[in-house]
Amino acid sequence: MKTALRGMAALLAMAPPLALAQARSQTAPSPAPPAAFQTPSGNIHCLFRDGRMRCDVVEFAYDVPPRPRDCRGDWGAALSLGPQGPARLVCTSRTIRNEEAFVLGYGARWVGRAITCESDEAGLRCANRAGQGFRVSRSRLEVF
Repeated sequence: MKTALRGMAALLAMAPPLALAQARSQTAPSPAPPAAFQTPSGNIHCLFRDGRMRCDVVEFAYDVPPRPRDCRGDWGAALSLGPQGPARLVCTSRTIRNEEAFVLGYGARWVGRAITCESDEAGLRCANRAGQGFRVSRSRLEVF
């Protein structure tokens, strides 16, 4: 009985440091989000590089503004958003589509330094700290 009580006392004496270690690990900075992700449908693929978020829509049926005269690549499927300023459509000759990219589930949020993206069943919404960004899905494109 005395041995059991001593063992219990030793266990209780160790509890506060263990609890402190757990508290420290829970408040440690979270790791950086993956640079590339896709929506669960696989229709929208995004890549964060050089401080900008670029998202490509594989299949879309939304209306796009007229193609710029100097655009020789694909038009209407790629969006770019920086830490400041509005989002914009970009003329591209290469896709960033990556079937191996992390899947940002519906209801999940990607949080970077100055840009946040949220995935839901209606599409993807990305915005910078100034509140400028885009909402995109197969059937809808809104730049704000």
